[in-house]
Amino acid sequence: MEIMLVSMLSLILFVIGLYGIMTSNVGIKMLISLEIIINSAILNLVAVAVAYSSVDPIILALFGIAIGAVESVVGLSILTATYKKVGKIAISLLKEIRW
Repeated sequence: MEIMLVSMLSLILFVIGLYGIMTSNVGIKMLISLEIIINSAILNLVAVAVAYSSVDPIILALFGIAIGAVESVVGLSILTATYKKVGKIAISLLKEIRW
């Protein structure tokens, strides 16, 4: 029963993150929404690991945390470079910038 509640919470977080990505044009907001999606997947993996007494999903969750950290660093560096070059942070500007 508890795994069902945690899975529903994970699904709600996933939908919130997906809505944030689909409706936003601001880069920081999109990065935060992507982090919410990654964290919902990690929450679901940990719930499965606890329910079935397995270590394998927890190891996969640690890789997910590492990927989320790398994604944040790369995304913030791209947005910082965009802000230094243009003075605004908008996803639509990334198509027009020639590095």
